Amino acid sequence: MNEISRRDFLRMSALAAAGVAAVACAKTPEPTAPPKEEPTATPKPKEPTATPKPKEPTPTPEPEKPSVQEAPMLSDAAKAGTIPALEERLPKNPLVIRAGVVLSEDELDFEIGKFGGRLRTVRANPNWNPDVFVMNNEPVVWGPGILGENVTGNIFESFEVSGDSKTFTFHMREGLKWSDGEPVTTEDVAFAYEDVLMNEDLSPAFPSWLRSGNVATGEPMKLEVLDEYTFRASFDQLYGGFIVQLAIVGWRGYTDFVKPKHYVKQFHTTYTKLEDLEPLIQQEELAKGEWWALFHQKDHTNWERTNSTSIDFPSVTPWLMVEETPVAITYERNPYYFKLDEEGKQLPYIDTVYDKLVENVESIVMSVLAGEVDFLYEAGAMPSVPVYKENEEKGGYNTVILRSHTEPATVYFNMTFEDDTWRQVVRDVRFRQAMNMSLNRKEIIDSVWLGFGAELPEYIPSEYDPDKAEQLLDEIGLDKRDAEGFRLGPDGKTFVIPFEQPARTPEMTPTCELVVEYLNAVGVKTTMQTIASSLRAERSAANQLKATLERNQQPLWWQRYGGWYSVEWGRLWWTWHTSGGESGEEPPPEVKRFHDLSAQIRVVSPEQRQAVLKEIDKLKYENIFFITPVEKERRPIIASKKMGNVAHDGFSIAACFAGEQLFYKE
Repeated sequence: MNEISRRDFLRMSALAAAGVAAVACAKTPEPTAPPKEEPTATPKPKEPTATPKPKEPTPTPEPEKPSVQEAPMLSDAAKAGTIPALEERLPKNPLVIRAGVVLSEDELDFEIGKFGGRLRTVRANPNWNPDVFVMNNEPVVWGPGILGENVTGNIFESFEVSGDSKTFTFHMREGLKWSDGEPVTTEDVAFAYEDVLMNEDLSPAFPSWLRSGNVATGEPMKLEVLDEYTFRASFDQLYGGFIVQLAIVGWRGYTDFVKPKHYVKQFHTTYTKLEDLEPLIQQEELAKGEWWALFHQKDHTNWERTNSTSIDFPSVTPWLMVEETPVAITYERNPYYFKLDEEGKQLPYIDTVYDKLVENVESIVMSVLAGEVDFLYEAGAMPSVPVYKENEEKGGYNTVILRSHTEPATVYFNMTFEDDTWRQVVRDVRFRQAMNMSLNRKEIIDSVWLGFGAELPEYIPSEYDPDKAEQLLDEIGLDKRDAEGFRLGPDGKTFVIPFEQPARTPEMTPTCELVVEYLNAVGVKTTMQTIASSLRAERSAANQLKATLERNQQPLWWQRYGGWYSVEWGRLWWTWHTSGGESGEEPPPEVKRFHDLSAQIRVVSPEQRQAVLKEIDKLKYENIFFITPVEKERRPIIASKKMGNVAHDGFSIAACFAGEQLFYKE
């Protein structure tokens, strides 16, 4: 039997997809004509009559507020006295979810749901499930649809921005409670700011995003508590993007800004003597006196939402982790969740989330086909769509193809990896140009994205010209070859690009395999090794990766330029930028300018934003800091056929953010 290459195998995939849209129109009733006025007689002056007392107008009755309703599993607990009555658990003004609140009406046909049921999902990573993380992510304010074009209240009820965009006043939801029943107030905001962010033991570097100018050298944000539910954040410079930072940037949720003081203060030396903490420090096998390490272990951050540290930790999320076993994690609804639907039903509709651990990405696909998955977002990918579609009826699910908010397979060369030969080669823009034009993007789209659902990138050149790539490589001195025909570096040794790659999403591996093939074809020896996500994270943090494929959220969001993924192509440069020059390595002028603009884009006024974006795009196009094979990809969501309130348009991750709206129709 003849062997087939990965490329040939991928070419065999095919998919036909069709979409249907319906628009309903309601007829507007004809206006009723006003009654014709009758002339009134003039009274005789000599016999004045008393002015008749005007008839009291009949007050228009206010619409009757629906009585609040809770899931049966909670009403049973309330009757048993283990939790208070629902009216006592809700804030004074709960957030009412209706059509267009979390997702636009173009993306979701919102229905009032039913209580009950268990949502089954799967993951291949022992300590991380992005789907549960996103469904349980609650920012203090929210940008519906995730783009941040409009920001509304969420955990915080409302906010005001001063005319100069320097001062931001927030109004918290009076009566909002943590999942253990304790109130959420400005004390929790003040604790997060004064006792954590401003404490040098706990926060050696005050976050750049909370500094003026969104830079490490800017003045820290000032906090002023006005009353139990109102506070003010202010900066000494305009910060036009601050609200969006709180809403969606970095998926930071609320945990940087609001902490359950009543719980975590017991691990803080301002509130508990160090000698009283020593037994706990010793129990956690920490060095004597390291109370800050103990605090970080006991505090629950946004990114720890899917591991066991979140069990019993006070939260405001829709579901709470209640059990972790080697096989699965179980979450149950939060009795104090602050959202209702229009009929007064407390969300979420679904009682429990069952998160099963499987061996690998391939096992996730098999679980879907076997009908063992009710909802799947991140691990679903275009290469699996044909087999998903073929087995929909058997598995009892629908495959919904939405837009992706990321470019899931961008190529990064770490230009600050500490090897002189490597740096000399990859820092030459002609090398990056050669690698960029070596990629056959049309073939990648056809093979990995099945011929649709992805486009050529606009912000870097997308020309495919391997002959020109070889000329550039010869020009920069990589013209000599080893016995196998691979190019020698300036040190006389075979120059190797070693991709170290986690199989985190189904697109990454086949895309990387094709990239390896293309770069080998122009004489640059390229290899790929699959490693665990945890090991990849460790090696990246230690600046030990030369090359990798990773996601990229540029150019989707103006507020994310620079951000997380700059570390992949220049970690030491990014460290220098974020530390204000105190550590890392000073970048070249074009990189320094890119980082400065990336910070600036998040603080300038909307009117100035386009000019900054234009300069950022010009820098990326000319310098090719990273190589994006394709952009504007599509991503499938797997949803049970019995499930309601599943988005039919928009971003797939936004549909996942609306998890509290999901329900079972039967």
